[in-house]
Amino acid sequence: MTDVVIIGGGVIGLTIARETSQSGLETIVLEKNDRSGDETTSRNSGVIHAGIYYPQNFLKTKLCIKGNKLIYEYAKEKKISHKKYGKYIIATSISEQKKLEKIFSQAKMNNVEISEVKNDEVLEKNPGLKFQKAIFSPSSGVIDVPEYITALEGDIQHNGGLVSLNTSFIRAKREKNLFQIHCKSEESFSISSKYLINCSGLSSEKTLISIDNFPKNKIYKNYFAKGHYFKYSGKAPFSNLIYPISGKHSLGIHVGFDLAGGMRFGPDVEFVDNLDYGFNESLKDKFIESISKYWPELNTDKLHPDYTGIRPKITRPNESMKDFIIETSNEHGIDNLINLQGIESPGLTSSLSIAKYVRSLLLQDIKES
Repeated sequence: MTDVVIIGGGVIGLTIARETSQSGLETIVLEKNDRSGDETTSRNSGVIHAGIYYPQNFLKTKLCIKGNKLIYEYAKEKKISHKKYGKYIIATSISEQKKLEKIFSQAKMNNVEISEVKNDEVLEKNPGLKFQKAIFSPSSGVIDVPEYITALEGDIQHNGGLVSLNTSFIRAKREKNLFQIHCKSEESFSISSKYLINCSGLSSEKTLISIDNFPKNKIYKNYFAKGHYFKYSGKAPFSNLIYPISGKHSLGIHVGFDLAGGMRFGPDVEFVDNLDYGFNESLKDKFIESISKYWPELNTDKLHPDYTGIRPKITRPNESMKDFIIETSNEHGIDNLINLQGIESPGLTSSLSIAKYVRSLLLQDIKES
C-alpha cells in the first residue's frame, strides 16, 4: 500500500517522484531497466533549451521556459556539471533567412531572451562557420544528464521514496478508490496505490492499453523517431552551440558538446518501427553534406559514430508539432490517474517544471476528494 506509483524512471518520472515525495506522499517509481534514465533521457544531446521554437499557447512552451530557469538553479544547488554555452541559430541561404525571422518572432512572442547579432561577433568565437545571418539565445546550455539523474534519485531516497529497478509494470485496475497495480521483478507482485502516474515514455501506449477501462480514443500512438549522433575528434573550433534552421521534426543536425568540451553533431531524424539502438554508419555521408553547408572546413576523417536515441513522438512523420499531453480524469475519466505522453524535446529542460505542474494537479485532486 502506497500513496503514489509512477510508471517509468526516466527524467520525467524521477522529477515527479521528487515533487510528490517532498510533499509527504509515499512514492514508488517502477523502472523496468537496471538503471534510471536508460532510454530517452540518457540518449539525447543534454541541451538545456530556451523555449524558442514552440507556439505561444502550448503548455510545452510555458513549461520549457520555466524549466530552463529551474534546471540551472538545481544544477547549481546540487553541483551538477553544466554550462551555459549560448546558442547561435544560423541561416545559410535567403530562404532560410525568412525562416530565421519567423523563429526570432516566435521567440519574442514567447518572451524568450533572443537577439540579432553581427556576423563578426559569431565568427569571433566560432571561426570557420559559413552563414548569412544569425540570432543568439544566451540561456541555452548543456547539463550532465547522468549526474542529474543521480541527484534526483538521491532526493527521492532522502524523501523516503523508492525507485524500484528491474521492475516491469504489467497491468492496473481501479477498485474501491485504489489502483491494484501488478508488477514483475524477479517474481510477480502487486501494489495498492491511491494515485497512478504514467510516465513510461516509449512504452506509454503499451502501458495505457494495460490500464483497465482507459479509453482507447485517449491513447496517443507512439511514433519512434530515431536520431544518430556523430562525435568529432580533436579540438573543437566552436565555443557555442550552433543550430541550423530546424525541420518539422528536428532542430537540425546541430553542433553540441559534452561537458569535457568534446564536440558532437546530431541528431538526424528517421522514423522507425522498432526500438533498435543500432548505429547506421552509412548515414555519415548525409551528416557530412548537412554539416558542410555551415562548416565547409569539416575534416570528415575526424567524424566518428557516437550513439543513437529514440524519441516518443505522438506526431506522424507528415504532421506538425503537438503539445505535451498531461491529462487527468477530466480528459480520460479515471480518477487519480495522471497520464503523460509525447514528452520529447524539450522534456529534459522542462522536467522540473513538468513535475511541479503534475504535483499541482495531484494536490488539486487530493483537495477536491
